[in-house]
Amino acid sequence: MSRIADAFLQAFAAGGSETAVIYRRGNRVKRRSFAELQQDVQQMQAYYLAHGIRRGKRLLAFAAPSYDLCVCMIAALQIGAPIMYVDIWAKQEKLRRVFADYAPDAVLVSGRTKYLRPFFREIGKIRRIVRTDRYHGQKPDMQPHRPLPEDTTALLTMTTGSTGTPKIAVRSHRDLLHQLTLIHDNLEHDGKETVLTTSYIYVFANILYGFTTVMPKLNLGRSSTGKCNRVLRLFRNEPVTMLLTSPDFCLRTEPVFPHLRRVYCGGAILNLHEARIIKQKYRKCACTLIYGATECSIIASADLDAYIQALEQQGRAMLGIPVKGVQVRLTDTGEILVSSAALLEHYLVQDSGKETDSSGVVWHHTGDIAEETDGVLYYLGKTGRYVTVCGRHLYSNVIEQAITAADPTIPKCAVIQHKGRINVFLQHPQPHEETVRKTLRSFGINAPVLRCIDRIPCDVKHHTKINYDRLKEYLE
Repeated sequence: MSRIADAFLQAFAAGGSETAVIYRRGNRVKRRSFAELQQDVQQMQAYYLAHGIRRGKRLLAFAAPSYDLCVCMIAALQIGAPIMYVDIWAKQEKLRRVFADYAPDAVLVSGRTKYLRPFFREIGKIRRIVRTDRYHGQKPDMQPHRPLPEDTTALLTMTTGSTGTPKIAVRSHRDLLHQLTLIHDNLEHDGKETVLTTSYIYVFANILYGFTTVMPKLNLGRSSTGKCNRVLRLFRNEPVTMLLTSPDFCLRTEPVFPHLRRVYCGGAILNLHEARIIKQKYRKCACTLIYGATECSIIASADLDAYIQALEQQGRAMLGIPVKGVQVRLTDTGEILVSSAALLEHYLVQDSGKETDSSGVVWHHTGDIAEETDGVLYYLGKTGRYVTVCGRHLYSNVIEQAITAADPTIPKCAVIQHKGRINVFLQHPQPHEETVRKTLRSFGINAPVLRCIDRIPCDVKHHTKINYDRLKEYLE
C-alpha cells in the first residue's frame, strides 16, 4: 500500500462517526461519516474486483464530479488502478488524443452519463462498463492490501496546460500526496472546518486531513445563476466555515452561510470591478486569492484587500508571495518558473515544459509573465498575449486592468491585435468612450478600434479567463 492509500485509511479511522461529506442528490441533502465513507470505498473495491478491475487496469472516468465518483476514485487508488478523468463535455478530437495515448480497460459512467456514452464514438468502443452508483450492497473484500510502489500512476487529467496545448497530466501516488499536502499546509484553518468546494481536487485534501466537505454538485458553465443560488440554499443550514472556489462562483452566487470565515478563490486573474464585487459580498470574511497552475496547485497567494489596493494605486494585479513549499524565480523575459516537491513533472507523451538547473532542481515554465517588487509577484500577462505599439510589447492584461479601473461601468474588456489593428472589446452597450481612449493613449495607442459586446467570451472551465481565440474568430 502506498503512503497516500494508507493516509486515507488513517483519515477514515480518525474521523470515525464525524461527518466527512455533505452532498446533494436531487433536491435532497445527504451526508456520510468517515466510517461510512470507508465502508462505501470497501464496497466499491469489491465491485471493481467483480468486474475484473485490479491493479494496473486503466479506468476512464466519464462522469461529473459527485460523491459516488469520489468513492470510485479513492477505491481505485487503494487497489492501484489508475483513473483517467475526462470532461464529459470534451470535444471528440480531445478524446481521440486521449485514446491514442491512454488505452482504457473500462469506463466509469453514472446513471446520467451512461446515456451520453453512445454519442461519443471513442468512449462507446470501451466494452467494459462500470457504474459509479452500483457499489451499494457489495460484500467488502477484507483481503490485506499489497504494497504499492510510490510511482504507481494514480490519476490522469486532461488539461490545456499553461501554453494552451492540450496535454495529459499524470500524477503518481507520490505526486498526489505531495499535492494534497501542499494544499493543506497553505490553508489557514482552526482545527475542524466545514469546507464548501467547487474544485474537485480539494475534496480529497479535505478528506485526507479530517475536514467536512460540502459538495453542492454545481456545473457553473451549464447552470443559470438562479439555479446555482437555489442549490446553495439547500445547504444554508450547514455550518460552512470555509469556501474554496473560483471567481465565477463568487461573482454569480449569493452568500448564504452565516458561519463563513474564510474564502479562497483561484483560477483566474481578477480586474478591479470583479475584485470589488467579491470583497463586497464577502466583506465579513478573510478573502485570499490563489495563483496556481495544473503543475502546482498553489504557487502564490494574496489578500484580497491588498490586491484591490495594488490595482487602485499601482494598476498592477498582485499574485502575492510564494506559498510554503514552493520556490519561484523569473526568467530574463519575466516568465514565472516554479519548483516544489509537489510539482507535477510528468505528462503522457507530451513535453511538460520543464528544465533542470545546474543544481539538479526541476523548474516548470508556467507561461505567465510577472514582475517582482520586494518579494511580491505582480501579474503582467500570458506569454505571447500582447499587442505591439511602436516596437514595444504591451501585455493585454495590463491595458485591460487600466481600462476597467478608469471606467467602473465596464465590468470586463479585452485587448487583441489583429492584422495590425488593435481592437478593444468592451462589455458595455454605451461606455465612456473618451475615458477609454484617454487610457489607451497613455499606452501610446492612438487609433484603436472600439467594439461594444454583450459579453466577453470566457474559458469553459473557470468562466472568467478571457477566450481570445473566440474573439479572433469574431474578427475573422
